[in-house]
Amino acid sequence: MLDVLARRAVASGSLGAVSAGSRTAAAIGASAFLAGGNAFDAALAAALSETVALPSKCGLAGDVVALYVTAGASAPISLVAIGGASAGLYAAAEAAGWEVPATGPLSVGIPGAPAGYSRIAELARLPLERLTAPAVELARRGVWWSPMNATLECEARTLLYRYQPDGCVYSPRDAKHTVGDMVRLPGLGVVLEEFVARGADLFTGPVGDAVVDCVQRHGGMLTATDLVSVDVAEEAAHCVQTESGPLWATNAPTYGPALTHAMAGRVVSDVGPGDVRRSLADLADTKTAAAEGTSTVAAVDEAGNAVVLVHSLSFPQYGSGLVVGEYDLILSNRAGRGFTFAPGHPNAPVAGRRPLTTLHAWGIGHRDGWILGATPGGQQQVPWNVQLVAQLLDTSDDGEQAMGDALVTPRWQLDAPGDVRHEGRELGRFEARSSHTLVRTATSRCAAAADPRWDGAAVAV
Repeated sequence: MLDVLARRAVASGSLGAVSAGSRTAAAIGASAFLAGGNAFDAALAAALSETVALPSKCGLAGDVVALYVTAGASAPISLVAIGGASAGLYAAAEAAGWEVPATGPLSVGIPGAPAGYSRIAELARLPLERLTAPAVELARRGVWWSPMNATLECEARTLLYRYQPDGCVYSPRDAKHTVGDMVRLPGLGVVLEEFVARGADLFTGPVGDAVVDCVQRHGGMLTATDLVSVDVAEEAAHCVQTESGPLWATNAPTYGPALTHAMAGRVVSDVGPGDVRRSLADLADTKTAAAEGTSTVAAVDEAGNAVVLVHSLSFPQYGSGLVVGEYDLILSNRAGRGFTFAPGHPNAPVAGRRPLTTLHAWGIGHRDGWILGATPGGQQQVPWNVQLVAQLLDTSDDGEQAMGDALVTPRWQLDAPGDVRHEGRELGRFEARSSHTLVRTATSRCAAAADPRWDGAAVAV
């Protein structure tokens, strides 16, 4: 059975390949190759479709982190599009005695996603309108409510009702959605069209006005001035040497350094839960638990371009819990989750400072190209990535099947107290909520792979 799952996790083709946390998004991404697009077109089309197909996980009011290589490049590039602290957050936290909830109006982050998606669009070939159109139509026709969507809606019901007491499209008062429902999100279609028109400056228009009104009505301090375009940090990804070869990852404030710190100079198969626990503790004083406010997509093309994109509304699901009703737009809680609310702390919410984020992506080389990957999962991203990277670096087979084999290998994860829980023991078989997406470049061949545990898929053409 594992052999079957491993084989089906991987898709190979000659033109391009894409993997995503949503099967619908993966198919839409693959269609970009047939229209003449490259890996960046496919990744962006898939990502924008995921903002509709997986609305509790990612969206234009969230953030984007990516790792990419262009054809012939000698090293990957780290891309970080995360908004900084709003001008009034530090004073508001101080007035609250530094007791700022992880959700609610004070938790709302300044969205970096429009700037991040816009930068990916600059690397693409096709017009942004063409790449966005499938997501717009999906929002208007209705999205299939997946098992993950149904699970997260159930888990977030109390949070959503706290700020939308009459219910909202994501959690109606009369009846909860069930798997297989077709849920229409016309407001998101409008937001996507505004993104086509305004790009990185999406929130300088009517959508931004509605966001500010929503946050301030609930007691937050976000202003229109805060919502100016976010600067994208784009630079060479940092690299460490392991005993099995180099490992690249996205730069701070992502958790890429936590991944590389755990594996630097090590025999990768020896890296275990204790090493990961220490690496996380060195980066931030945080509890280790799973979170579902993130998704990933990855794409590769025949020329050798490859990208893995992590986009997120943060933690634990449905971001801050605030929904801008007329736009079906879920607001992230990057600020509430990411900052350390303590005076003078290096991760305190000083105006403009970007918070730490568990989001990260990684890359490794093989004899014929690159493998790039990422997973959602909050604090579990580092544990899960350590295991997958170690297996890929340590295998004598660097081919496509190695990706599938690594994806179906049982996982361990760290619970909030730091205890280790294993699939097949403390956890059920395939019970971890990892959702890796991977891509592999090679001469005259493209491959993508998707974790089989949830709703992801890989498609190649």
